[in-house]
Amino acid sequence: MDLGIEGKVAVITGASEGIGRAIAMRLALEGVKVAICGRRRPEIDRTADEIRETAKTDEVIGFTGDMVDRNDAGTFIEKVIERFATVHILVNNVGRAQRGLFNDLSEEDWHAAFGANLAAAIHCTRASLPYMQKQRWGRVINVASISGKEPTAGIIASNSAKSALISFSKTLAAEVARDGILVNCVCPGRILSAQTVRLHSPEERDRIASSHIPVGRFGEPGEVANLVAFLASECSSYITGTAILVDGGMAKGLH
Repeated sequence: MDLGIEGKVAVITGASEGIGRAIAMRLALEGVKVAICGRRRPEIDRTADEIRETAKTDEVIGFTGDMVDRNDAGTFIEKVIERFATVHILVNNVGRAQRGLFNDLSEEDWHAAFGANLAAAIHCTRASLPYMQKQRWGRVINVASISGKEPTAGIIASNSAKSALISFSKTLAAEVARDGILVNCVCPGRILSAQTVRLHSPEERDRIASSHIPVGRFGEPGEVANLVAFLASECSSYITGTAILVDGGMAKGLH
Protein backbone atom coordinates (compact mmCIF):
# COMPACT_ATOMS: atom_id res chain seq x y z
CA MET A 1 0.00 0.00 0.00
CA ASP A 2 1.36 3.41 -0.98
CA LEU A 3 0.72 5.70 1.98
CA GLY A 4 1.43 8.80 -0.09
CA ILE A 5 3.51 10.56 2.56
CA GLU A 6 7.04 10.29 1.19
CA GLY A 7 8.82 13.62 1.66
CA LYS A 8 6.38 14.94 4.26
CA VAL A 9 7.56 16.21 7.66
CA ALA A 10 6.56 14.45 10.88
CA VAL A 11 7.10 15.52 14.49
CA ILE A 12 6.99 12.73 17.06
CA THR A 13 7.21 13.58 20.75
CA GLY A 14 8.32 11.19 23.47
CA ALA A 15 10.23 9.20 20.86
CA SER A 16 13.39 8.01 22.59
CA GLU A 17 12.00 4.50 23.14
CA GLY A 18 8.93 2.32 22.98
CA ILE A 19 5.90 3.39 20.96
CA GLY A 20 7.32 6.79 20.01
CA ARG A 21 10.53 5.28 18.70
CA ALA A 22 8.59 2.68 16.69
CA ILE A 23 6.38 5.38 15.16
CA ALA A 24 9.36 7.51 14.17
CA MET A 25 11.11 4.52 12.61
CA ARG A 26 7.99 3.43 10.72
CA LEU A 27 7.43 6.88 9.25
CA ALA A 28 11.11 7.29 8.32
CA LEU A 29 10.95 3.98 6.44
CA GLU A 30 8.06 5.47 4.46
CA GLY A 31 10.37 8.29 3.36
CA VAL A 32 9.06 10.85 5.85
CA LYS A 33 11.39 13.47 7.30
CA VAL A 34 11.20 13.00 11.05
CA ALA A 35 11.85 15.19 14.07
CA ILE A 36 11.89 13.43 17.44
CA CYS A 37 12.21 14.66 20.98
CA GLY A 38 12.76 13.30 24.47
CA ARG A 39 14.00 14.50 27.84
CA ARG A 40 17.21 12.46 27.90
CA ARG A 41 19.89 13.42 25.40
CA PRO A 42 21.77 10.09 25.22
CA GLU A 43 18.58 8.17 24.44
CA ILE A 44 17.24 10.64 21.87
CA ASP A 45 20.63 10.85 20.14
CA ARG A 46 20.86 7.06 20.00
CA THR A 47 17.36 6.74 18.54
CA ALA A 48 18.06 9.43 15.94
CA ASP A 49 21.21 7.59 14.87
CA GLU A 50 19.31 4.28 14.65
CA ILE A 51 16.68 5.89 12.42
CA ARG A 52 19.35 7.37 10.15
CA GLU A 53 21.07 4.00 9.81
CA THR A 54 17.96 1.85 9.39
CA ALA A 55 16.02 4.17 7.07
CA LYS A 56 19.14 5.28 5.18
CA THR A 57 18.30 8.95 5.61
CA ASP A 58 19.85 12.14 6.93
CA GLU A 59 16.43 13.80 7.26
CA VAL A 60 16.24 13.35 11.04
CA ILE A 61 16.21 15.88 13.88
CA GLY A 62 16.77 14.89 17.51
CA PHE A 63 15.77 17.45 20.16
CA THR A 64 16.17 17.27 23.91
CA GLY A 65 13.42 18.96 25.86
CA ASP A 66 10.25 18.59 27.92
CA MET A 67 7.05 19.17 25.94
CA VAL A 68 5.18 19.90 29.18
CA ASP A 69 7.17 23.14 29.13
CA ARG A 70 5.50 25.46 26.61
CA ASN A 71 8.83 27.13 25.82
CA ASP A 72 10.55 23.81 25.07
CA ALA A 73 7.65 22.80 22.83
CA GLY A 74 7.84 26.08 20.95
CA THR A 75 11.59 25.83 20.55
CA PHE A 76 11.31 22.27 19.23
CA ILE A 77 8.83 23.27 16.52
CA GLU A 78 10.99 26.29 15.65
CA LYS A 79 13.93 23.94 15.06
CA VAL A 80 11.75 21.81 12.82
CA ILE A 81 10.68 24.83 10.78
CA GLU A 82 14.28 26.04 10.45
CA ARG A 83 15.30 22.66 9.01
CA PHE A 84 12.21 21.46 7.12
CA ALA A 85 10.12 24.65 6.63
CA THR A 86 6.80 23.10 7.76
CA VAL A 87 5.03 20.35 9.71
CA HIS A 88 2.64 17.92 8.02
CA ILE A 89 2.23 15.23 10.69
CA LEU A 90 2.26 15.68 14.47
CA VAL A 91 2.27 12.65 16.75
CA ASN A 92 1.81 13.61 20.38
CA ASN A 93 3.18 10.64 22.31
CA VAL A 94 4.30 12.22 25.59
CA GLY A 95 2.51 10.67 28.56
CA ARG A 96 2.87 9.10 31.97
CA ALA A 97 0.95 6.76 34.25
CA GLN A 98 0.36 8.56 37.54
CA ARG A 99 -0.30 5.79 40.06
CA GLY A 100 -2.40 6.32 43.15
CA LEU A 101 -5.96 6.39 44.51
CA PHE A 102 -7.78 9.72 44.77
CA ASN A 103 -6.97 10.23 48.46
CA ASP A 104 -3.31 9.41 47.82
CA LEU A 105 -2.70 12.06 45.18
CA SER A 106 -1.48 15.58 45.82
CA GLU A 107 -2.32 18.66 43.79
CA GLU A 108 1.14 18.33 42.23
CA ASP A 109 0.36 14.75 41.17
CA TRP A 110 -2.75 15.92 39.33
CA HIS A 111 -0.85 18.73 37.63
CA ALA A 112 1.86 16.29 36.57
CA ALA A 113 -0.68 13.85 35.10
CA PHE A 114 -2.50 16.51 33.10
CA GLY A 115 0.76 18.17 32.11
CA ALA A 116 2.22 15.04 30.54
CA ASN A 117 -0.97 13.55 29.13
CA LEU A 118 -2.78 16.69 27.91
CA ALA A 119 -0.83 19.95 28.16
CA ALA A 120 2.16 18.62 26.19
CA ALA A 121 -0.15 17.73 23.29
CA ILE A 122 -1.82 21.13 23.45
CA HIS A 123 1.54 22.97 23.38
CA CYS A 124 2.85 21.06 20.37
CA THR A 125 -0.45 21.27 18.51
CA ARG A 126 -0.68 25.01 19.07
CA ALA A 127 2.83 25.48 17.68
CA SER A 128 2.30 23.19 14.65
CA LEU A 129 -1.26 23.92 13.58
CA PRO A 130 -0.65 27.24 11.77
CA TYR A 131 1.68 25.51 9.30
CA MET A 132 -0.89 22.80 8.62
CA GLN A 133 -3.62 25.40 8.13
CA LYS A 134 -1.47 27.41 5.75
CA GLN A 135 -0.81 24.40 3.51
CA ARG A 136 -4.36 23.03 4.04
CA TRP A 137 -3.07 19.56 4.88
CA GLY A 138 -2.21 18.03 8.19
CA ARG A 139 -2.48 15.08 10.52
CA VAL A 140 -2.56 15.32 14.32
CA ILE A 141 -2.39 11.92 16.00
CA ASN A 142 -2.58 11.80 19.78
CA VAL A 143 -1.45 8.68 21.61
CA ALA A 144 -3.96 8.19 24.41
CA SER A 145 -4.65 4.86 26.12
CA ILE A 146 -7.24 2.18 26.64
CA SER A 147 -7.63 3.76 30.10
CA GLY A 148 -9.03 6.89 28.46
CA LYS A 149 -11.98 4.78 27.33
CA GLU A 150 -12.19 2.20 30.12
CA PRO A 151 -10.66 3.54 33.35
CA THR A 152 -8.02 1.36 34.96
CA ALA A 153 -8.10 0.98 38.76
CA GLY A 154 -5.36 2.78 40.66
CA ILE A 155 -4.49 5.48 38.10
CA ILE A 156 -7.37 7.92 38.47
CA ALA A 157 -5.36 10.98 37.42
CA SER A 158 -4.02 9.34 34.27
CA ASN A 159 -7.46 7.95 33.39
CA SER A 160 -8.91 11.44 33.66
CA ALA A 161 -6.14 13.06 31.62
CA LYS A 162 -6.27 10.45 28.84
CA SER A 163 -10.05 10.87 28.59
CA ALA A 164 -9.50 14.61 28.34
CA LEU A 165 -6.99 14.05 25.53
CA ILE A 166 -9.57 12.02 23.59
CA SER A 167 -12.17 14.77 24.09
CA PHE A 168 -9.66 17.44 23.04
CA SER A 169 -8.89 15.47 19.89
CA LYS A 170 -12.52 14.98 18.87
CA THR A 171 -13.39 18.62 19.48
CA LEU A 172 -10.36 19.90 17.58
CA ALA A 173 -11.11 17.51 14.71
CA ALA A 174 -14.42 19.27 14.09
CA GLU A 175 -12.80 22.70 14.27
CA VAL A 176 -10.06 22.07 11.69
CA ALA A 177 -11.61 19.53 9.31
CA ARG A 178 -12.41 22.23 6.73
CA ASP A 179 -8.71 23.18 6.77
CA GLY A 180 -7.75 19.75 5.45
CA ILE A 181 -6.48 18.63 8.86
CA LEU A 182 -7.44 15.29 10.39
CA VAL A 183 -7.19 14.70 14.14
CA ASN A 184 -7.37 11.24 15.68
CA CYS A 185 -6.34 9.28 18.77
CA VAL A 186 -4.82 5.85 19.07
CA CYS A 187 -5.48 4.05 22.33
CA PRO A 188 -2.92 1.32 23.08
CA GLY A 189 -3.68 -1.43 25.54
CA ARG A 190 -0.88 -3.48 27.09
CA ILE A 191 2.19 -2.92 24.91
CA LEU A 192 5.66 -4.37 25.49
CA SER A 193 8.07 -1.55 26.31
CA ALA A 194 10.93 -0.77 28.64
CA GLN A 195 8.40 0.56 31.15
CA THR A 196 6.31 -2.62 30.91
CA VAL A 197 9.40 -4.74 31.54
CA ARG A 198 10.28 -2.59 34.56
CA LEU A 199 6.76 -2.82 36.01
CA HIS A 200 5.89 -6.46 35.35
CA SER A 201 7.82 -9.69 35.60
CA PRO A 202 7.46 -12.21 32.75
CA GLU A 203 5.16 -14.24 34.99
CA GLU A 204 2.94 -11.22 35.64
CA ARG A 205 2.79 -10.43 31.92
CA ASP A 206 1.78 -14.00 31.16
CA ARG A 207 -0.96 -13.87 33.80
CA ILE A 208 -2.33 -10.55 32.51
CA ALA A 209 -2.21 -11.73 28.90
CA SER A 210 -3.96 -15.03 29.56
CA SER A 211 -6.61 -13.49 31.84
CA HIS A 212 -7.45 -10.19 30.16
CA ILE A 213 -6.25 -10.09 26.54
CA PRO A 214 -8.19 -12.22 24.05
CA VAL A 215 -5.25 -12.60 21.64
CA GLY A 216 -3.21 -13.93 24.57
CA ARG A 217 -0.20 -11.61 24.47
CA PHE A 218 1.01 -8.05 24.96
CA GLY A 219 1.27 -5.92 21.84
CA GLU A 220 4.46 -4.75 20.17
CA PRO A 221 5.24 -1.03 19.70
CA GLY A 222 5.41 -1.62 15.96
CA GLU A 223 1.77 -2.71 15.94
CA VAL A 224 0.76 0.69 17.27
CA ALA A 225 3.13 2.36 14.79
CA ASN A 226 1.40 0.62 11.88
CA LEU A 227 -1.91 2.25 12.79
CA VAL A 228 -0.29 5.64 13.27
CA ALA A 229 1.35 5.40 9.84
CA PHE A 230 -2.05 4.66 8.29
CA LEU A 231 -3.71 7.59 10.08
CA ALA A 232 -0.85 9.84 8.96
CA SER A 233 -1.32 8.81 5.34
CA GLU A 234 -3.45 9.80 2.38
CA CYS A 235 -5.30 6.51 2.89
CA SER A 236 -7.03 7.88 6.01
CA SER A 237 -8.58 10.84 4.18
CA TYR A 238 -12.12 10.25 5.55
CA ILE A 239 -11.18 9.40 9.13
CA THR A 240 -11.17 12.12 11.78
CA GLY A 241 -12.37 12.57 15.35
CA THR A 242 -11.85 8.90 16.17
CA ALA A 243 -10.15 7.10 19.06
CA ILE A 244 -9.01 3.69 17.85
CA LEU A 245 -8.04 0.91 20.23
CA VAL A 246 -4.90 -1.18 19.67
CA ASP A 247 -5.41 -3.62 22.51
CA GLY A 248 -5.72 -7.19 21.29
CA GLY A 249 -9.43 -7.15 22.16
CA MET A 250 -8.88 -6.20 25.81
CA ALA A 251 -11.52 -3.45 26.00
CA LYS A 252 -15.03 -4.67 26.74
CA GLY A 253 -17.05 -1.54 25.89
CA LEU A 254 -18.89 -0.87 22.63
CA HIS A 255 -17.60 2.70 22.15
